[in-house]
Amino acid sequence: MKAALRTTLVAIALAALPAQALAAPQSPVPQSDSMQRAIEIASAKPAPGPQLAPPQQGRTASAGVEESCAELEAKLAQKSTHDEGLAACIKPAEHHEVTANISSLSARIAARTPTPLPDWCWENMAKQPGWWITRMEGCAAASWTLEIKELRTKKTVGEINFVQVDHLYIPAKNPAWRHQTVIDITGGWGPIAGTYVTGDATCDGACTLPAADIDFPRQKVNQPPIPTNPPVWGSAIPATTVSAVGAEATAKATLYYQFHNPAWTVKPPMISSAPTFSVRCDHKLGPRAGIGCTIPDADPYFETSLTGPYPMFAQHVLEAQRTGLPGAPDGTPLTRLTNEALRDKNGDMACPQASKGGYPRPEGYSCDEYPFRSTHEGAWTQKPDKDNPAKGRTWDWCQIDALTPGTGPDGWSACMIPEGQNAGAGSTLGHWYDSARIREGDAFYVYVSP
Repeated sequence: MKAALRTTLVAIALAALPAQALAAPQSPVPQSDSMQRAIEIASAKPAPGPQLAPPQQGRTASAGVEESCAELEAKLAQKSTHDEGLAACIKPAEHHEVTANISSLSARIAARTPTPLPDWCWENMAKQPGWWITRMEGCAAASWTLEIKELRTKKTVGEINFVQVDHLYIPAKNPAWRHQTVIDITGGWGPIAGTYVTGDATCDGACTLPAADIDFPRQKVNQPPIPTNPPVWGSAIPATTVSAVGAEATAKATLYYQFHNPAWTVKPPMISSAPTFSVRCDHKLGPRAGIGCTIPDADPYFETSLTGPYPMFAQHVLEAQRTGLPGAPDGTPLTRLTNEALRDKNGDMACPQASKGGYPRPEGYSCDEYPFRSTHEGAWTQKPDKDNPAKGRTWDWCQIDALTPGTGPDGWSACMIPEGQNAGAGSTLGHWYDSARIREGDAFYVYVSP
């Protein structure tokens, strides 16, 4: 079953690539001066990136693990006589252990795990500890020291230094997700020969996690320094129990692991690796989207490019946002609207047909509106007042004589763009709603890249 699930995770991830990524290239539209200016403006804006998940915790260990060495020392201090033997405990190490080993860590972990970490994980984990998230992925890193003390003398007689790296990956339109943990030994000394790690996993909330979908076998920890020694690795593939149309629920998987050594009289505590957020799964987006999951704490960003397959669509969005309309990553978000009748009202108001007294369409062009008709900020739903409706705006290159330029957060814009670009961008947006699990009323942003 594990192999089938892993194959499904990869296959569905590829199949769910947005239509923009799979679309055949269209005939390029010559770049005007306004397009060149738009590219320069977009290039000067920072791209939205992963977020630090709330609460901003820098550790992924279970409660009490960070204090295990302090507790051991306190117990030893209370005794006047001690038994023979060794005791192991775990304490936090400085985060620079992650930063110092980032290049070797990334290569070693990529060779060991079935789901490689993206570059942004390494870039952000090196800067600050904690769980870094996007809508479909999360990653975290923490540094630890396992300390070995002699019970009789209370002295430290050995250490194992290790970095724990977590990765949570959600394929689009899939009821299952993967959580993997890697324990990479970066150093050690003393009585650590024969050390091994065991692990397991559980899932809390609306989820199922049979034993067949947990892969965390007993693994030997060889004594460093051995740069080619593979990291210890464990994985779980939980699945949501959401099934009914219209249902949604949250869940969280936790991986557990523990160090063992026959020479240690007192074992260190078990470490649990759990995200600081829950995964939300739903069956609310219709038959095309099916059942799928996401990380709701991450802000969703729909991206369109000025140099991609729909450049004039992207230019229209950028110009509209620059005049104050909502949806820009540094501004007020848009919110999704799923009611078909209200969406039609938005489209009819922003882009009325010429046959109904609206704008004539130049040959090969169609009318594009922003904010999108599929949002509550659309032309009609933002202000459904027949006597005082929201005002429209446009630009000289948009070929709509009935509208003029405007500014401010209220209102809407319309522009004639090549009909192939308009249809393709609309399809891409619809598929993105499904893959990012943007439900009715969910907030999102639109990022225009160069």
